[in-house]
Amino acid sequence: MGFGDRRYRDPSGGRFRAASERVFAEGAGPLSWSLWIGRVAGIDVRVHLFFILFIAFQLIQSLLENRAGVGYTAAMLGGLFFVVFLHELGHCFACRWVGGEAHQILMWPLGGLAMVSPPHRWSAALVTTVGGPAVNVLLIPVLGGVVYLLTRSPDLVFFNPFRPDIPWNLAGSWLDVVLIWLHVTNFYMLLFNVLLPMFPLDGGRIVQEILWWRLGYHRSMWIATNLGLILACVLFVYAITSGREFLSGIAIFAGITCWIQRQNLAFMVGDAADGFGSPGWRGTPSGPRPDRAAEQARKAHQAEARHQVEVDRILGKIATQGMGSLTRAEKKTLAAETDRRRGS
Repeated sequence: MGFGDRRYRDPSGGRFRAASERVFAEGAGPLSWSLWIGRVAGIDVRVHLFFILFIAFQLIQSLLENRAGVGYTAAMLGGLFFVVFLHELGHCFACRWVGGEAHQILMWPLGGLAMVSPPHRWSAALVTTVGGPAVNVLLIPVLGGVVYLLTRSPDLVFFNPFRPDIPWNLAGSWLDVVLIWLHVTNFYMLLFNVLLPMFPLDGGRIVQEILWWRLGYHRSMWIATNLGLILACVLFVYAITSGREFLSGIAIFAGITCWIQRQNLAFMVGDAADGFGSPGWRGTPSGPRPDRAAEQARKAHQAEARHQVEVDRILGKIATQGMGSLTRAEKKTLAAETDRRRGS
């Protein structure tokens, strides 16, 4: 289905649709299958149905023999939820700090998704991205300090990253195990999310935003998504061969996201006029100073290119976060673009 054939305005449904939208997020995609659980600082917090099923299955499995037990499992899942939520909250507050909008956090089995809309500048996007890992950095001394106060063991705080099983062997009480697990999990969440430059993880976004500064938005996205596809394939093979199903899920999600984003970029390349929007376009014409008419034409082309980049960003956001993540301004831009294409 082409761009101009899609319906981006909310169609009128019946009472069933109105009732379902009060429970589920707006939109029909699988990413919108979530429940609203509360609001923090004006930010809606939703839990994906898959995450609820994930928690239920983990609790059921904990009843089996040679498992941690319901108490340990529930405490660990609750702590993991809290750490991931704080990470996403860091993205939201950082986005607001640079003048953007943040209105929703979605918790799901592979982590969390912050529905944010920073200003379309590389610096604002970079600050928004760094806001999440910055929370994990702040949590390291907090959780490590609590673990030390309870256990008085520096080995439980400063563990060997290449042998994360050592803290478990030294743990004692139920509270010690849960807090050590949170400390270790927060540390590895930070390393995995930042050091792996796989889009759309924070590390991949940081790479894209730094390249954006030097190469422009479109070309930086092209490089980041291609790199993300390669790393997603490598991570998937590693996850399958090592029996780590969780990592394989992250690899599949990242690969699909990169592929959809590449399709949107290819659409922009084929649709933009005079080469605008192509991976190599930098937006800086060369040659002698143009006359007034040529200058106006150049500015019009640049404005059109900026508009197409914004539409591309909105389409990528829909692909990864669903229609419900769009702000009012983004929906207005998308509706205007749809009407323009239908008219042409």
